[in-house]
Formats: sequence, structure tokens, C-alpha cells
Amino acid sequence: MVPTVTASASPSGAGGGTPNAPRTLLRDAVVAGAVIAGLYGLLYAVPVPPFAIPGYLMIVAFDALEAVLPSFPSSTAYDAAFAAFLAVLALLSALTASWARTHGSLGGWRAGASSALAVLGALALVVAAGLLLPSGNVQVVPVLIITGSGIGLLLGGAAVAFGRTVVTRELA
Repeated sequence: MVPTVTASASPSGAGGGTPNAPRTLLRDAVVAGAVIAGLYGLLYAVPVPPFAIPGYLMIVAFDALEAVLPSFPSSTAYDAAFAAFLAVLALLSALTASWARTHGSLGGWRAGASSALAVLGALALVVAAGLLLPSGNVQVVPVLIITGSGIGLLLGGAAVAFGRTVVTRELA
């Protein structure tokens, strides 16, 4: 059985509000969108690992979706579709933040930021498992780098959402 939280403030008293309130979801989506856009921007601002890895993963994941999408008539249409992909990641992050709030997240903007990190971490693991491993020519180093980045993003998201003690307790 999954524990739930009543419509009171978040456990930290940070004013998280009800987890599924439209205002809370909107704030989480905006914060997550800013985090996602910032991590994507690092790809161009600091184009060296490890800073470029999250942005690269977003491009690789979108390129995998391109196979099922209709062809784009222009680069503007491609850019609009990529922006919509990033917006979907932000909305998914907002829903993840709502789940984190019901499970003891620190609340406030932290839930949105941490969920963006967690969603990108999960995306990294999907990219590693779904795109790189099934190919006949598996290169171990890229799979390890992407998997390590995904685990790092997931742990970073957990640390921001629940505090550092949760991550250290889970690793011990």
C-alpha cells in the first residue's frame, strides 16, 4: 500500500501545498523546465564532459523519437518539436514532483528541480539500455558513461528532494 499525505503543507514546512494543486504543478513544471533548459544549455556553454552529457542525452533521446515522428519540413519545425519534447519532460517532472511530495519531499521549488534531475537520470538509463545495448556493436565505455551519468542524476535528484541523509542512508 502506498502512503499518502493529506492536503497540508509539506513535511519541511516549506509551503509545498497540496501535491496535485494546479498552482503547485505549474510551479514544478516551470522550475523543472528551467533545470532542463539549463542542463541543455550547458551542452553549448561548457561542451566538455561531464557538463555536456545531460544535453547530449536529451538530443539522443529525441533523435530516437524522430523515427516514429513525421519528417520535419524545416529546421524551425524540428526546433519546435524539440522544444515540445523538452516541455513534455518538464511536465513529466512536475508529475514526478507531485509523487515525491506525497512521499516526504522537502517541498517548495526543490521538488521540481529534483524531479527534473530524476527524469533526466531515468532518460539516461533508458538511452543506455534501449539505444546502445541492443546494437550488435556495443561499445562499453559510452554505455558505462551514460549509465553512470543516469545514476548520478537519479542520486542528485534524491538528494535535492529528500535531503542528503536519504541518499547516504540508502547507499549504506
